[in-house]
Amino acid sequence: MKLIEGTHLGNFMDDNHLSVSGWADMSYTTGSSRTKSNLPVTWNDRSNTFLFQQFWVDFSKNLETDKKEFDWGWKVAFLAGSDYRFTVIRGLFSNQLINGKPNAGEVNGFQQNIYGADIPLFYANFWLPNLFEGSELQVGRVFTPWGYESVMATATPLMSRSYAFNWAPPFFHNGVNLKMKFSDTLNGSAMIANGNDVFFDGSQEWRFVGNLSKTFNDGNDNVTVATSLGRGRFNAGRPNSSTTTGLGYEPLGRNNMNAFDLVYTHKVNDELSLAMEAIYAYQTGVPSGATGIPGTGTNFNGGTGTAHWFSVVNYVTYKWCDKVSSIARLENFYDAEGQRTGWEGLYTAMTFGVQISLTDSIMLRPEVRYDVNNYSNPFSNAAYTAGNGQNHLWTIGSDLIIKW
Repeated sequence: MKLIEGTHLGNFMDDNHLSVSGWADMSYTTGSSRTKSNLPVTWNDRSNTFLFQQFWVDFSKNLETDKKEFDWGWKVAFLAGSDYRFTVIRGLFSNQLINGKPNAGEVNGFQQNIYGADIPLFYANFWLPNLFEGSELQVGRVFTPWGYESVMATATPLMSRSYAFNWAPPFFHNGVNLKMKFSDTLNGSAMIANGNDVFFDGSQEWRFVGNLSKTFNDGNDNVTVATSLGRGRFNAGRPNSSTTTGLGYEPLGRNNMNAFDLVYTHKVNDELSLAMEAIYAYQTGVPSGATGIPGTGTNFNGGTGTAHWFSVVNYVTYKWCDKVSSIARLENFYDAEGQRTGWEGLYTAMTFGVQISLTDSIMLRPEVRYDVNNYSNPFSNAAYTAGNGQNHLWTIGSDLIIKW
């Protein structure tokens, strides 16, 4: 945008409120006990491997929300890189995940296609200035409107994601979303969506998604409560299986979960800030084979039942100067039946990272992380089975973000 400022193209874009921006995110992570995969640690999940995680481009016609006039716009985002494996939704570009060549060195003897592409956002939006104190109506594919972390590398605090972010809630919804401003301190959103992380492929189920966010104490504190609520029942006729994920141990029927989220943030002073996120989610009618260690049939006496998972994650951020901040994250994630990660038990994860702004557009984020599950062994360095006894994992790595 700076390069074309003042040119015919730049003037045309300014006059029509068009903008283009984006970033590139790349990383390297090494794990203490894994030679190929750090799963169920995700996004930077490949051990001892360079990943080009995100080449992201936003192209939008921006709303003029400072005017008391109706306005309209749109947004489209393009993603290429290894992170497409986590952003693609069922029924839209999801078949590119599948790699039909077994690999004995991979978890479960299988491997997704590491690189691909997605269109994570595409929606039209409309500014309704006289509805409450201003509302935005979105129609299309949008982010799940809650959570402390983000799919976008530039909007999430650390290189790695928490279990709370990756395994507990959905990422995207297709539907109609109304974002409402009730007052200077109270906002909310209400969406009718076709499901969680699903396109129109026959497995969608309509549901409500929404949040309510309150700011207080002169803007130093914020509380957001949110939900994705629908039938919440496993669809035995439309399991995810490898047709969606390309991984044999991916939990089946995960799109129908119901989730409840609470985020609290507190600014102590200009240097120190705190945050906490708590999530509870469940799904009913889950078959035993879609829980725990695949194929064991130990849950629900081999029949069906309700799977539960919940997480509490805390963040402490300290800004040392304009260029350097440190972030500590402590999380407890309980996958009661193993329906999310494939392994039952309580995960405890401790992460410490640093954000270093080398320039206004280049950021380096090194981190060290420790994960442990004292009930089962999810971090084994071989097949994804019960026979390997690794219940903990050290990882160290860094990503580099170049914004433009």
